[in-house]
Amino acid sequence: MRLFAILLICLALATCSSALPHAQVTHPADSRLAGLRDFQLMPPENAVDALPYRNRYPLIADWLRQGMSEHGFRDTGTAQVRVYYWLALRDAALEFKVDVAPPQPMGPYLAIHRLRDETGTLRVRLTDLQDQVLWEGTVSTGLSPAHASTELLHNAVGALIQQLPRATP
Repeated sequence: MRLFAILLICLALATCSSALPHAQVTHPADSRLAGLRDFQLMPPENAVDALPYRNRYPLIADWLRQGMSEHGFRDTGTAQVRVYYWLALRDAALEFKVDVAPPQPMGPYLAIHRLRDETGTLRVRLTDLQDQVLWEGTVSTGLSPAHASTELLHNAVGALIQQLPRATP
């Protein structure tokens, strides 16, 4: 009985906690980034042609501005750094075949479940004015952006901002 109570408590804690998504730096900070502080967020349309979940971009832009400001960058009209950001979407069909014993002796039964695997990845790229990459990172939540909560998206942006190098004067 005691073990059952401990398992229930562990399950409740695991369900309530929100794990931070894993952010990955795909292009480490270039030495040219040192000394650059003024940035401009570029429209996502400048990065990719197809934009899934357009309604998420204003939130992402606000969180990126705030996070970059906390790292010592300034959002100004005379930018030294361009910030590109976009959501990439991987959509694939999943098919699970499950052999189940027949409910009645009529022969074998095969259950086939067809599902969709939709995974969103947020990518942020810092470039100079000649579009040379100065830093780039990605974060993937492993969950569908269509069903992801605002909190999950905010945590994803926060995890990516933590990987961003601080601006140096």
